[in-house]
Amino acid sequence: MSNSSDQTRKYGSYIFIAALAALFALQWGPGSQGCDTRIRDEESAATVNGKPISIKDFARSYAQQSDNFRRQGVPAEMMKQFGIHKQVMDQLVNTELLSQAAEARGLTTSNDDLAKVLKDAPAFQKDGKFNKESYLDYVRQVEGTTEIFFEDKLRRQLAAQKLLDLVEASVTVSDEEVKAKYLKDGDVAKLTFVRFTPAMFSEKVGTPKPAEIDAWAKNNEAAIAAHYEQNKFTYFQQEKVKAKQILLKVPADATDAQKAELKSRIDNVRKDIVDNKKDFSTIAKAVSDDLETREKGGDLGFVERLQLPGAFADMLFALKAGEVTAPVETPMGWFVGTVVEKKAPEQRPLDAVRKEIAGQLFVKEKAKALAQAEADKALAAIKAGKKLGDLFPAEKTEGANPFAFAAETKPEAKETGEFNSSAEAIPQLGTDAAIKKTIFDMKAAGNIEQVVKVGDALVVAVVDERKSPNDADFETQKGQLKIEAVKGKQFEVREGFLKALKQGGTVVTNDSAIDKVIGDS
Repeated sequence: MSNSSDQTRKYGSYIFIAALAALFALQWGPGSQGCDTRIRDEESAATVNGKPISIKDFARSYAQQSDNFRRQGVPAEMMKQFGIHKQVMDQLVNTELLSQAAEARGLTTSNDDLAKVLKDAPAFQKDGKFNKESYLDYVRQVEGTTEIFFEDKLRRQLAAQKLLDLVEASVTVSDEEVKAKYLKDGDVAKLTFVRFTPAMFSEKVGTPKPAEIDAWAKNNEAAIAAHYEQNKFTYFQQEKVKAKQILLKVPADATDAQKAELKSRIDNVRKDIVDNKKDFSTIAKAVSDDLETREKGGDLGFVERLQLPGAFADMLFALKAGEVTAPVETPMGWFVGTVVEKKAPEQRPLDAVRKEIAGQLFVKEKAKALAQAEADKALAAIKAGKKLGDLFPAEKTEGANPFAFAAETKPEAKETGEFNSSAEAIPQLGTDAAIKKTIFDMKAAGNIEQVVKVGDALVVAVVDERKSPNDADFETQKGQLKIEAVKGKQFEVREGFLKALKQGGTVVTNDSAIDKVIGDS
């Protein structure tokens, strides 16, 4: 498995852990201070069985969660990709569902319990003691409410936690269950491996000569045809237009007067082209703000729809050759465009791409042979006593962004860390059943005695550690294993209880209000 997949998994676990940790956390601390003044008080982020969840509560929780991830170096675009806003919304919905369920079961929070939580909160302390002024500042400035409303909200959250504690307290785990889990999880291995992929060796093949490709193609017609059918979509050419454009950029800080002046200018540009019959290219060279195309008279060459701003592309592709668009406003500024020539979408036939495919497959076949040769050489070396880490040292990544994805470009030794036979995937290597069986069929650490194919890669591996479950180890670990088993079962029961509450209730989210909060983050 690639480094990018490993980091994705790692990041996914951060979200999971953070969501659990924050499920009933009060939103205290620097990440919770304030929220966007543009958010209307009457807006709700969601309703749970008719009861609203304030958009300000969502904004405050989302800001805190986002700040936590930013401090870990997680880029903003990745936070959206992994749906942190959904995690936050889920935790707020879960809290409300549990609060309502607690009320229905008569669970309440006593004055003493409430006072203890308030007095123990670090944000409300000064010189090690509860500070009333700090507390009131938080309630009024951060929560934007009164003591009565805030404390009522807190009582409901504490009652929700009490209900959850009762649900978890019902969990029991027998010794037999603990033993079964030990036998499943105690079958453990640790691996060092190196992957050899054709892509790593493509450059070494070099550019094949036309005669080589022709000779190879004659003997591999079936392979070429099969590749074409399997990848037919890649040989479909989207509709294209040969076009020219003029762009007048609108500065981000433009005043209304400046915007109006630019709109007037673009209207006059189009009038000169359409009504006054002036040459499009000449005007583009004189006025366009697009530095890449201005000196070429605005010439874009042939472009596909997705290469242009959406509104401009829609108008441009609707034209006939020789026509000019109306002025189109986009986030970049005002566009005017003209179509020189149009190409309809088409599926390139096999005959048109036969040599192209043959060249690709020829190089891939040669690269596979090089990968196989290098893998065989590596296997021979470790059998002779060499270490994979010395033969294929990994590049140092100190200071590198752990969330920067990069493809493998050369063979490098990697370590899986410890994993057990019940794991769905071998860390960094994937879900291949054959190599997993080979590893766990081994009774002791040592070399895997053959090159193993995993996907399109050839893998040379050494089992650094191999542990099998036994009664002596079980007795030593039994106490801790039971604690872990109870925690695992509590999690399952908790999730099942929350799922049942959701299925039995009505949850409606206000996506447009949520989008306002996360749009600029």
